[in-house]
Amino acid sequence: MKCNACMSRSLFVHVCREKCLEDNCPICHEYIFTSNAPIKALSCGHLMHSSCFQVYTCSHYICPICSKSLGDMQVYFGMLDALLAEEKIPEEYSGQIQAILCNDCEKKGTASFHWLYHKCPYCGSYNTRLL
Repeated sequence: MKCNACMSRSLFVHVCREKCLEDNCPICHEYIFTSNAPIKALSCGHLMHSSCFQVYTCSHYICPICSKSLGDMQVYFGMLDALLAEEKIPEEYSGQIQAILCNDCEKKGTASFHWLYHKCPYCGSYNTRLL
């Protein structure tokens, strides 16, 4: 009753957001509540059309609204760990740290200096931003 939607009983995990259907698709901006197109519930609780999700995830891995990862990114983050382990940081930057905010666990922390990748010290996510 809180989210004003009928959900399948087979849906085991549901992040309930109040009146979540009464919003526009973040990709095509069509009003979801009156749309006939199938919708996809993201793990963060936001919604978008299934077809919009398929196109969007070809080049993006975060929610377009809250920036949380769209799924289990552990394999990808493991590949980044391996890539960064092989990379040599110039000596003038080694030992420097940067303040970050993790989009997945929403905690502030610090990470070793890098031009692109900053690993969250709490959850291990690379879905972070510099502060």
